[in-house]
Amino acid sequence: MKKTTIFLPMATLLTFTLTLGCSRPDTEGPAIDELFGVFEVLDSLELTNLSPDFSIGETVGFSCEFSKPVDWTLSIVGMETGSAKTLQGFSRELLPEQEVWFGNCDDVPFFGAEPCQVVLSIEGEGQELTADLVVEGTKVYEGIEVASFDDGIPSGALVWHQDGGNMTFELAQDEALQGGQYFKMGGRVNWDWSLGYIDIPLDMSAVGVGPDDFYLNLGVLGGLNGEFATDQYVNILLSESEAPFDDNPSNNASDIFGGDMEVYKYQIRPVDWEGWRFFDISYSDFEVKSEGGNNLREPSQIRGIRLGLQACPFNSGNCPDNGNIAARADIDYVTFTEGIPLLEQE
Repeated sequence: MKKTTIFLPMATLLTFTLTLGCSRPDTEGPAIDELFGVFEVLDSLELTNLSPDFSIGETVGFSCEFSKPVDWTLSIVGMETGSAKTLQGFSRELLPEQEVWFGNCDDVPFFGAEPCQVVLSIEGEGQELTADLVVEGTKVYEGIEVASFDDGIPSGALVWHQDGGNMTFELAQDEALQGGQYFKMGGRVNWDWSLGYIDIPLDMSAVGVGPDDFYLNLGVLGGLNGEFATDQYVNILLSESEAPFDDNPSNNASDIFGGDMEVYKYQIRPVDWEGWRFFDISYSDFEVKSEGGNNLREPSQIRGIRLGLQACPFNSGNCPDNGNIAARADIDYVTFTEGIPLLEQE
């Protein structure tokens, strides 16, 4: 049989090969001429709710449209508390079902029932859009409350402190983070690291998450006069001991934090700032203090928490400047959360 050879023109063959060898992907992202086009606000900033009551689950959605995609920052600031919440993105429009405020804040202080200013800034365009709203009801955060101190010292809690100078292990009302009261920890002790602490009994048996998803949240107030004791810090202990919480009533301290108990520790160190700061600490970040158990960090087995103040003693020879300085690190709004830190709740 005679074979027949077919010759294709080179241009046709090349076109055929390129067609088989690659296919052009769909265009991704905005076109070049769109990115570098003239910026205009097509629809101005609008809010879905100008008087939200976050206490009953209301929210605020934001909408705006531009002529091209831009980097934008939306800031909400409380006019009385100074609390702030920031949303950011890169797009040509804000959609109210996507850009939503739930009443939460980036950091403390928390928003109060107050007027707020909303500012939408467009990067590189020198333009800001503004709006006003009034918070009618504040957000209710979900969690396991350990101590807000508004109703006093938690039931069954024990307070101990050294007999040093100017000791303030007590409730105070002047600088509360949330509500009307907080727990002030401070004083001057030149001979020992430990100034004092508050021990609070806990029952976490209903907790169903592991240590990675279990968070201790609390506010810590640093010195307000620009004066800080050297190496002052908040020492936090969590005990999984099954011993009686107050086995020895004469010592005014819990007996579940001993060296033969299953105890884990975390230190907020040093406390060297002024005002309130808020911390969320995963239980998995706690270190083993004493190996009296299985060392597995089981949130459901936690039976007590100790929140203490410690600082370098003057008489140790290491901290000569602490001779006349009172240490201070106050606490408020102590709460456990499951799944996510408290300030990340929507």
